[in-house]
Amino acid sequence: MTKNFTAIIILNQNRKNDILECLRSLFRMDYKEFEIIVVDNGSTDGSSEEIEKAFPDIHLIKNKINSGVAGGRNLGINYADNKLNYTSILFLDNDVVVEKKFLSELIKSSEADKNAGIITPKCYAMNSPGIIGYAGGMSVNFYTGTIKDIGGGEKDEGQFEEPEYVTSSGGIFLVRKEVIELVGIFDEKFNPYGWEDVDFSIRAGKKGFKILYSPKAIVYHKGGKKGKREPAREYEFSKVKNYFYLIRKHANVIQMFTIFPLFPFRAVSVFAKELIQGEFKIFALKVKGFLSLLKR
Repeated sequence: MTKNFTAIIILNQNRKNDILECLRSLFRMDYKEFEIIVVDNGSTDGSSEEIEKAFPDIHLIKNKINSGVAGGRNLGINYADNKLNYTSILFLDNDVVVEKKFLSELIKSSEADKNAGIITPKCYAMNSPGIIGYAGGMSVNFYTGTIKDIGGGEKDEGQFEEPEYVTSSGGIFLVRKEVIELVGIFDEKFNPYGWEDVDFSIRAGKKGFKILYSPKAIVYHKGGKKGKREPAREYEFSKVKNYFYLIRKHANVIQMFTIFPLFPFRAVSVFAKELIQGEFKIFALKVKGFLSLLKR
């Protein structure tokens, strides 16, 4: 095994064309010391068959059910632990395309900063040229309850060209094996979707690991139109529900006292935005997610 061997874990559910495009971009990278694990979360669109036909040498886990993001990634981690002698894991979404130097830049940043246990890329919006999805991940403020993408929606004018430490990764990140060994796997209470990456980042920070933004590692993310597909609708509900779980899990007593008075205003703001945009189904799903707290 080389000094830095990466296991790449990608989840997929019914996005056959996206995952195939993603895989093709990975095999065009200049860094070749990797193997790919695809966890197919119960697809019914022929994804598994097409992946096997086009890429017979990758590791394909055919999950009969949708284990969610945390559950699916944990399946991938367990497989890597048993089958691959890796030094780092790259978690990747299935609807992304990576640049040629994507992984080599992440590895370079990891080697240059031994305090960084997690390395994050610059993510562009696929269908909006020059528009940043996030620059390194998310900023998290438990005093206000604010979690937002760093630079999200901004036109890239060179304002995010320097490496820096960030509070949390986004959904795409490279993590050293020793981080997983000390921090543990993803918390499956965040299933099916939403904030499991932030939770993992915070737990890594509590163990003393830094999260480093590597601006030359570039990835393009398609994303999805909210509410248009069943998984997206499920995501809208789950993201609201899991937001409150994240707050309860990590906010200290003082932060809870500062966040609590702001909750009604934040809820009104979020719900009003959906109503103004005519997203009535999304409004109902977010309200359902909020009301689910009463059952916890």
